[in-house]
Amino acid sequence: MALQDHPNAARATFAQSGAMPPRALDRDSFWEFADRAKEATEALAGQRMEALPLLSVEAMRRVCMQYRFFTIDYIKDLALLLAKLPFGGLRSLLGQILAEELGEGDPAKAHPEVYDRFLASIGVPAEELGRRLPRNGAILEALSDELAERSPAFGVGLRGMGGECLCQTYLSVMFEHLREHPYIRAHADGIEWEFWTIHTGEVDIVHGELTRQAIDDYIREEPAALPELALGYERSITAWNRFWQNIFEECAPRRGATA
Repeated sequence: MALQDHPNAARATFAQSGAMPPRALDRDSFWEFADRAKEATEALAGQRMEALPLLSVEAMRRVCMQYRFFTIDYIKDLALLLAKLPFGGLRSLLGQILAEELGEGDPAKAHPEVYDRFLASIGVPAEELGRRLPRNGAILEALSDELAERSPAFGVGLRGMGGECLCQTYLSVMFEHLREHPYIRAHADGIEWEFWTIHTGEVDIVHGELTRQAIDDYIREEPAALPELALGYERSITAWNRFWQNIFEECAPRRGATA
C-alpha cells in the first residue's frame, strides 16, 4: 500500500523512529527529539515524493500548486508569532526571515510571488491559483487559531521550528524528485528556479542553523518553555504530514501514472 494511502503511516513512521517528545524534557532531550523528528520527516518525505516523477503533468502541477498556500499562511502566522515574542535574538531573527519572505520592501521578490512565477513557468494557469484543497484550508486555519490562542513557546515550536526547519527538509526532498519528472527535465531551461534556489540552497540551510541556535538560546533563557515548545513542534509535525498526505490523496491518487 502506498504510504500516503495509509491514514496511520505518518504516525507509525514517527513512533518507530522514536521521534516523539519524551515525558520529562530537558534541553538535551528536546534536541534529541527534534533531530529524530527531522530524520523521520525526511524519510517520510522521501517515500511520498518518490511518486512525483511518475505523475502525469497535470497531477504534478496540482501537487506543486497546493504548496503555495503554505507559503502564504506561513508569512501571516510568522508575523503573529513575532508580535507575541519578547524582544531578543529569536524575535530579531524571525523578523529578518519575515522581511525576506516579504521581499524586503520589493513585492515582486516576496516568496509567494516568486513561487507563483515558478508555477506559471511549469504551466499552471493563473485561474487555478486560488483553488486550495478544503481539507488543507482547515489545517492551516487551525494552526493560525492555535498560534493565536496558545503561548509564545508553543508558537515557536509550531511556526518557528515547524515552519522554518521542517519546511526546508521537505522542500529539499521535493526538489530532488521534482527535477526527475520528464516534463521538468524537458523544460528546465524555461523554468523559473528562483524559489528553489532560495529554499533548497545555502540561504535556507543557514536560516535553519540560525533558527536552531536562536531557539536554543531561547530555551536557555526560558527553560520552563520546553514542554510547550515540544508540544508546538509535535503539532507542526502532525499538521505538516497531514497537509502533504491530503495533497497526494487529492491530486495524485494513483502513484503508477505516467508522465
